[in-house]
Amino acid sequence: MLSEKDLYKRLRKHLDTMPVGFPATRSGVELRILKHLFTPDEARVAMGMTHVFDAAETICKRAMKNGVPQAQCEKRLQEMVKKGSILCRASDGASGYALVPFVVGMYEFQIQRMTPELYEDAACYFRKAFGLTYLSTALPQMRVIPIQQSITEDHRIATYDEIRRIIAAAEGKIGVADCICRKGRDLIGKPCKKTDRRGLCFGFRDYFDTYQREGWIRELSEQEALDILDQSEKEGLVLQSTNEQAPQAVCACCGCCCGVLGTLKAIPNPAEFVAANFYARVDADLCVGCGLCGDRCHMDAIEVMDKKARVDLLKCIGCGVCVPACKPGALRLEQKARICVPPETTEKLYEAILAKKSRLAGIRTGIKVLRRMKLNHVRKLLSRRSPTGTDPDM
Repeated sequence: MLSEKDLYKRLRKHLDTMPVGFPATRSGVELRILKHLFTPDEARVAMGMTHVFDAAETICKRAMKNGVPQAQCEKRLQEMVKKGSILCRASDGASGYALVPFVVGMYEFQIQRMTPELYEDAACYFRKAFGLTYLSTALPQMRVIPIQQSITEDHRIATYDEIRRIIAAAEGKIGVADCICRKGRDLIGKPCKKTDRRGLCFGFRDYFDTYQREGWIRELSEQEALDILDQSEKEGLVLQSTNEQAPQAVCACCGCCCGVLGTLKAIPNPAEFVAANFYARVDADLCVGCGLCGDRCHMDAIEVMDKKARVDLLKCIGCGVCVPACKPGALRLEQKARICVPPETTEKLYEAILAKKSRLAGIRTGIKVLRRMKLNHVRKLLSRRSPTGTDPDM
């Protein structure tokens, strides 16, 4: 039998094979997080799951190999769904179960189970290891949607970049949940500096079903959702959606609370790591150098130099939050030459991420093999040398 520590290490390795990985750290903070999310028996069941939805019967057959009796397996699945450790999809009277990434997924589902310790561990894990994994996927998990006030009539904006069309396309499956990041910040006594509201993250489709079933969300009419959205835009919050044409969720984020924005802000070229189709541009002839646009920017991408605002395109993520602050109308969003078209579904998003991940893993394995071969060759040469350090064949 595996020790508890070894069991969670095995689960971590399994989660690391998923489209969005779950890397190890020297401190082992990721194992503490897993213990919060999974009991030992639940960990054994989870090791028989993937990011693809499978029937309980299929998962339970795999779990038996990890020591979980079939009679207990389905109960464990239901418990994990209630804890927000996995995702359940009900279709035609049958349920399917799948693993979800730590972010966006397990972490956001801890809305009823968040503690100061979990928040601190998650923040540490994001800084130490997970943040790099999150940013380095073949396709970003989330994308930035420009706020409505930054879009003008001459913008040819696609449906997947227009938040109001996304809400309309949700076909009644619209809900709002408390922001998990801001809830965590409240628990450690560091509340958000941008808004006093907490219910401002939208859930659609599978996420709506999960949140509604477990009582984590408030169902909204389309107009109620638009009212919340209007307030988020007034407060200058950044809209980030999951990266599908029909997204599962849209968050209203800020640099002081959001782990994703915080990680992006910590690197010198965040614009290269986000899926965004716009960037901010300043008309120097109209700019009066008031600096209000820079005050609104969560990425510190705008600064005033020589009484004119300047945009650092390596930092600008195209959210459009700065545009309404410019009273002279000197700021506008420009569409990028190369457009990021998101995958149609979550399944296709994960397939694309996993395919690239598998290719990279193959390349890394090849490099390791070559290095090992080279090292063995060097060792053979050294073994042929005489004690004096000279090659006997020379």
